[in-house]
Amino acid sequence: MTRPLSELPDWVDSATREPGIGRSTARAFAAAITALLITTLVVNRSSEALTIEGTLAANTFESGTITLVDDDGGRSLFDLSDMAPGRPTDRCIEVVYEGSILPVDLMLTSEATGSLTPYLTLTIEEGRGGGFDSCVGFETTAKLYEGTLADLTEARTIELGRLLNVGDARSFRFRFDLADRQEALGQTATADFVWEVTPG
Repeated sequence: MTRPLSELPDWVDSATREPGIGRSTARAFAAAITALLITTLVVNRSSEALTIEGTLAANTFESGTITLVDDDGGRSLFDLSDMAPGRPTDRCIEVVYEGSILPVDLMLTSEATGSLTPYLTLTIEEGRGGGFDSCVGFETTAKLYEGTLADLTEARTIELGRLLNVGDARSFRFRFDLADRQEALGQTATADFVWEVTPG
């Protein structure tokens, strides 16, 4: 609050006692100081959204991490030969989120090549239990995809929902079956399945 000019601070009174400085001059000087303080407050308040309290030199920045691990131990999920119609093969895998950025969205993408891709029927399920190279105890909670490997590769991405906590784990079962078609005999295919997480 601005102090009335009639109520000058002690230092102004002492100044009036100095030779060459009158009371009117001291009051004008005090008024100028008061105006300067008011102007500073206005500037600070108008830029409040852009101001950080404290020493600017002490600000630090560190990026978070996005880390997703699975239990395959660097091994291939499938390595099949001599496939035959009516003999489906299952594999399970668990993925765990260990990053610090939350929440994140989990996705699965597929890249496949080879003349056998149109004749491989793929079913992907989410559930509980099971682990890499063994689906013993796996219980399905949702069917995520059912179709050919070629169609999945064309669609490329399956959205698997959001991970909310560090340590969130998701289990999946992949089932491949060969179509009962003459054209499928003697063909080959390779496929990569890639888990992706992005900040949600």
